Amino acid sequence: NQAGALIHIYTDGAVLVTHGGTEMGQGLHVKMQQVTATALQVEMSRVFISETTSDKVPNASPTAASASSDMYGMAILDAC
Repeated sequence: NQAGALIHIYTDGAVLVTHGGTEMGQGLHVKMQQVTATALQVEMSRVFISETTSDKVPNASPTAASASSDMYGMAILDAC
């Protein structure tokens, strides 16, 4: 399986995260916000999640169980 993430850090301190996972009520976006905020040492309120789109993160693995948290969380850490 492969995972990808794209991180934009803006001059006002806001962070925009795009990852390949799909939010289906399992809290994936919140987990990814937590990973990003911890990695960059910023408030979670400064981290925003962009909806999944293949023009930003192509060839994403299927969102399934907790594997998505592990895969996309590590992709975010690598991107940070």
